[in-house]
Amino acid sequence: MTRISRTPVGVLLGALTLVGMAASPAAAAEGSLDGSISAEGRECSWTDGVTSDQAPNDLTVDRTTINPGLSCSDGTTATLNNDPNVVFDDAAGTITADMLDITVSQLGVDCRYQAADMSADRDGDTRTYRASVDIPLHEGGFFCPDPASVDAEFVFH
Repeated sequence: MTRISRTPVGVLLGALTLVGMAASPAAAAEGSLDGSISAEGRECSWTDGVTSDQAPNDLTVDRTTINPGLSCSDGTTATLNNDPNVVFDDAAGTITADMLDITVSQLGVDCRYQAADMSADRDGDTRTYRASVDIPLHEGGFFCPDPASVDAEFVFH
């Protein structure tokens, strides 16, 4: 009996989760977001995702600019289902995304994850943020890890 690996699902979920950590204002200069997510030796990454403003202003991540450039290993695909709003707290050195809604697919199995108020910590005084997070399963079957554990890095430009 062939066993389906759960690892790529967790990796993609983490990637999208961290991507979702960018957020919202109106009428501001666009920014960009690069990121990578890893779990159990596998990785997903993207570059040049568009944000509604530049860090450290609150901003929104545009999922339509993340999804086409999201590259993952092992034939896994992932989709960010929402445009996360991200709030920066420079005093605390953190960012918080209001909601992350991500679907990960592998070998015909779809796993949808949702998490509210996800946060990541800043690396020194840079605009690089890192997080290790567990994201709960929202929809999916037996082969979907619940929760999915991932490490992520986000770089705002």
